[in-house]
Amino acid sequence: MKPLKPRRCAVCKEEYIPKRIGLKVTKHCGNSACELDYAQGNVKVKKPKPKKPKTVAALKKELWSIFSLHQKLVYSDDGENCNCYTCDSRLKIGTSDCQGGHNFSKAACPNIYWDERCVRPQCNKCNSYYGGMHYEFNERLKQEIGLESWQEMYDNRKRVNKYNRQWFEEKIEYYKTEVERLKKVKALAITV
Repeated sequence: MKPLKPRRCAVCKEEYIPKRIGLKVTKHCGNSACELDYAQGNVKVKKPKPKKPKTVAALKKELWSIFSLHQKLVYSDDGENCNCYTCDSRLKIGTSDCQGGHNFSKAACPNIYWDERCVRPQCNKCNSYYGGMHYEFNERLKQEIGLESWQEMYDNRKRVNKYNRQWFEEKIEYYKTEVERLKKVKALAITV
């Protein structure tokens, strides 16, 4: 091991050569007065900086991963697999092939980003390569939720909502509890 460089004692400010104690290095020179002061807490040691709160963009990314998992579990029969909404292929939840797809482009229609009515599991091929297969997706969705509900969603798709940090944090907590609840429900359904 390399010899340690001399340091200043945290208590008496004298220069000393620190000692290794396991993986830690001593912070004071070792004389009895310094040890007593250090043990009693009379020495001000730098406190670690508090963690910065997550940015809204980081919260949005975290919420999307939990929200899409929630939607996949809702449309899963066993809690591990689900079907692609547009081509009916079998998908394993948690793989890169199982994605959360929207009936309209979420970039062009920001109001539908967090709408549970319009997010369904899709395979990578349908969601990415075929651009979401919006025609097939919307035709199935009209049959599933009804034309009136679909029309209301269509009319409001372009409205822009500004969400703050608190909204994202509340939704993250809500969907975390919902995901845990759904996992338990799906696990019980398999065993019965």
